[in-house]
Amino acid sequence: MPHQLTWEKKGVLSQYSGPFTEALHTEGLHKLFGDPRIDTIQYIIGDYSGVNGNLLTEEYVDYPVAITTGAARYLRELKVALVARDPDIIKLCHQFRELAQSINAHWEFQIFENIESARKWVNSKL
Repeated sequence: MPHQLTWEKKGVLSQYSGPFTEALHTEGLHKLFGDPRIDTIQYIIGDYSGVNGNLLTEEYVDYPVAITTGAARYLRELKVALVARDPDIIKLCHQFRELAQSINAHWEFQIFENIESARKWVNSKL
């Protein structure tokens, strides 16, 4: 399955695998932020470690930033952990974090190489 959402007690795990396209990511964002359970979470783990082909452009990063900016109006505090291994995906994650953090000052963003480190961080101070 190219995208899977797993709702957890205090957050959500959003995992991607296979070729990574703008359409796939956009659909995933809409599923995530369109679900009423989003109102009760304290963290999001975006796991891109299973992606094996990046078809996103640097210009596309503005779209998820816009989505998270809208969500930040009602999700006041949130930890966002991004997990990636592919150098191109890591670069996009850094670009996203810089833009999103400058707008969503009350959200915390971190990038990790593995899911274990991401889980440790999101569960600290909860």
